[in-house]
Amino acid sequence: MAPPWVVICGLSGAIAIISELGNRRRNNRRDIDDVGFVPWSTITALALLTFGISLAFGVGILSTP
Repeated sequence: MAPPWVVICGLSGAIAIISELGNRRRNNRRDIDDVGFVPWSTITALALLTFGISLAFGVGILSTP
């Protein structure tokens, strides 16, 4: 079984990719007045932050007491 940091890192990376695709789709929409309600850039930033922290824990840069 994979360590929990690896699982969290993989999930947050996948969420970051999906949210970037959603942000790209929103930026390239045909009807400019068709606004969305999902804050894709905030989701991307939080997912990348989670990815970085879980990667640091997984590699051993950070450690739990």
